[in-house]
Amino acid sequence: MIKWIRLVKIKAVCCLLFQVLVVPSMAQIKWPAGQLLPSFPATAPVLDLIKLRQNSPDAAAEMYLFASLKGLVNRTKPRIFSYEGNASGEGPYTWLQSLDLKWSEPADKWDLITKYRKEVSGLIVYDTAQIHTVNLATVLAKSKGALIASPLLLSKLTAPPYNLPVLVDLRGKFVSKLEVYQLLYDTYWPQVDHRLLIGLNPNAHKAALREYAVALGAAVVWLDPKVSGESELLDKFLSSMSPGASFMGWWPEEAPGITRASKYGIATIASDWCFNLTVFSGTSRIIHIKPIPPKPVLRNKIYVAFILSDGDNLQFTEHLMRKLWNNPDRGKVPMGWTVSPAMLDAMPGVLNYYSQTSTTNDNLISGPSGYGYTYPNTWSDENLLKKFISKTEDYNNRAGLRVITIWNTVTGGIDPNVGKIYAGQAKSLLGVTAQNTGGGLTIYNNSLPGMALACNYCTNEQAMKDHITRAAAGWGSTSPRFVIIQAQPWQGVSPTSFKNVANSLNEDYVVVRPDHLFQLIREEKGLVINP
Repeated sequence: MIKWIRLVKIKAVCCLLFQVLVVPSMAQIKWPAGQLLPSFPATAPVLDLIKLRQNSPDAAAEMYLFASLKGLVNRTKPRIFSYEGNASGEGPYTWLQSLDLKWSEPADKWDLITKYRKEVSGLIVYDTAQIHTVNLATVLAKSKGALIASPLLLSKLTAPPYNLPVLVDLRGKFVSKLEVYQLLYDTYWPQVDHRLLIGLNPNAHKAALREYAVALGAAVVWLDPKVSGESELLDKFLSSMSPGASFMGWWPEEAPGITRASKYGIATIASDWCFNLTVFSGTSRIIHIKPIPPKPVLRNKIYVAFILSDGDNLQFTEHLMRKLWNNPDRGKVPMGWTVSPAMLDAMPGVLNYYSQTSTTNDNLISGPSGYGYTYPNTWSDENLLKKFISKTEDYNNRAGLRVITIWNTVTGGIDPNVGKIYAGQAKSLLGVTAQNTGGGLTIYNNSLPGMALACNYCTNEQAMKDHITRAAAGWGSTSPRFVIIQAQPWQGVSPTSFKNVANSLNEDYVVVRPDHLFQLIREEKGLVINP
């Protein structure tokens, strides 16, 4: 009898060891108070890589389905990585290799439903006649443990080998888009975390950030602030969010969406085409920050700094920026790369990769207008704005970012009081840029230089050259002059473009990093060079 009991104990211990060593441990998403976005558990030793294609048969139905599978599986242990390629994409293996993640590719992505069947309770069927029910299904997926299912796939999913039951059927329940989101607000919004609201167009954003929304059980809407009825309902969501909350995804239109959120003290973390935030959020949070190289000697020259815009957009840092990072001319000319301080939470491994692999000519700076895209001039609550800037300062310090590009619409300058708040709440900043092209230099609170861009959104080399020429007009070589050129990456501007423009300048010009330019401005104006 004693031997039998010992044998049972030995088997129990062996079983436990097997589970610990072989089965990935299940953890929880952590979102402590004061943290901008949640942290996911560390990734599994080997990830399943799936490729989702917009143009495959039943593409939309499959993308909703596998986005929800990925969200359900990755919320306890990130085990699925996906690539949903596009023209500006970095390729399916780039980040896996860059972050030293191991992976395998199943012969058929449908095999993963069988592999993870025990983690799925059933299906939520959306209504193809009212596509916004996809967003409602996204909100319900976590609590139900359910996959988002198209009616087209029902016969396959309910039959062997999957045998998934229908838990919720949303067909025929709604006659309008507004009805869907009104039900979401009335019934489910009170139950979810009010620190986050996500905007996804169900006709366009079939997968991508949807996996992140499923994993978090976050509220997902697509409401236009310019449309009557939708505008009022959007206000209800925004006005009931927690102080310091964020909006992720994107808006039907940029300026109206950013303006509306800004009025409620909510910053937008653009991310609608992010593929793998559930994986990236589980990477190491240690950022190896490189010190600022010694600045150039201040002389009577025209100092030019280049900035590549749109780094506030997490999908840019995931996709096109990673592609541009491989440009053979990167590092040959000083330039600023805008990134989001929110990467500390959403994709710390990616931020650390850029920091570690940067050259002395690569200067990472904060995109607009801090930890999220917002128009600070539009904020009605000054105390909330102070908290936004203080949190930005904290995140910038931990990310090694010393310059912020501040946007107040695409062409707006910085309100003097807003500039003073930045100066008071973000004391480690070297400087900030403003979008009012040609607006010159302002020193806020006698401590923070704010420099208007000479070009706020240049699209090609000739435009950059023309704006530099205009900014240099009348210079008499008796004092330094400072010029900042911001270019956007979506029409072909790259490190090569900046190198070509730099090579076109004569000996009167010196191209410097943005942080160096602000240090030189500080020196000329008698301010502390490195606060």
